[in-house]
Amino acid sequence: MTVRRIPCCVPFCRRTFKAETDDPEEEVICGKHWRLAPKDKRRLRATLRRRYTRNFGDNPYWIYPPGSPQRILAVRLGTLIHKLWIRCKAAAIERAGGL
Repeated sequence: MTVRRIPCCVPFCRRTFKAETDDPEEEVICGKHWRLAPKDKRRLRATLRRRYTRNFGDNPYWIYPPGSPQRILAVRLGTLIHKLWIRCKAAAIERAGGL
């Protein structure tokens, strides 16, 4: 059985990682390029991820009833975490490319 590998999302980086899920949209940044992202954005993303995990664990937001405070908070935190990931990824790619 072969293990699916995910390449670092920075172009021309040859590092790969073992896939944790079967999600085809799963992305990863290697440690070398992750450190190129702004430190404040990385820290904020880590803080929000800890808050999400502490409040909701592994539960997806859709298990909560629509309109409930738990669902609203889960969706907002998830959206913020995703936006910070996109910003960190873009910054890492730009810095790796020398921009």
